[in-house]
Amino acid sequence: MVAAFALATTIGSEFLPQLDEGVIWVRCNLPPGISLEKSAQVATAIRKIVAQSDPASEPASREDVQNLFSVLKLDRMMQVTMSAAADQMKGNLPELMRQQNVEIPQEQLDAMADDIFHDYPMQAVLDSMVPVYQKHLSKADIGNILLFYQTPTGQKMLNEMPAMSREAMQAANPVMKEWMARMTQRMQDRAHAMAQQNASQKSGTNSKPK
Repeated sequence: MVAAFALATTIGSEFLPQLDEGVIWVRCNLPPGISLEKSAQVATAIRKIVAQSDPASEPASREDVQNLFSVLKLDRMMQVTMSAAADQMKGNLPELMRQQNVEIPQEQLDAMADDIFHDYPMQAVLDSMVPVYQKHLSKADIGNILLFYQTPTGQKMLNEMPAMSREAMQAANPVMKEWMARMTQRMQDRAHAMAQQNASQKSGTNSKPK
């Protein structure tokens, strides 16, 4: 009898399982007789309010982005990039000077390259990048990125990235030198052709009878 009573209290409950579909239902009571158009406007306004309260859409703060920069070690990456660029310039300047028939000792060229990158405004560049990251990444996005870089793969990428960047620039340098040589020659040819054309037009104008 007791067992039967216990079972009777649960009859029907299995037909109403608890559901968690990840959906938020909002009920809004509107005045009687409200128009369909007005109801649609209210529904749209409610959706916007709910969307703004979504943590995933919360904008990243300046501190969030600066923390991301710190974890990514962007200042170190930029230092490596600038150093690699200076080294490439030291290697490329002699050839460029020879093409221009200019003779400058190698030590002076090296000093010139070092001086160019000496006062690079790294912190100002990083500060100027913050609003860009805030525009494209939410607080949740930055949180997910930070989670990745806490993984072994993320840590390895952070540790290897400076060397990868330097080696990539060294590998691309011969290609860039060849492209620069072609580009310089193309610009010189165009400049020479334009100068001749302008001189010809000027000569033709001056020879017209008055």
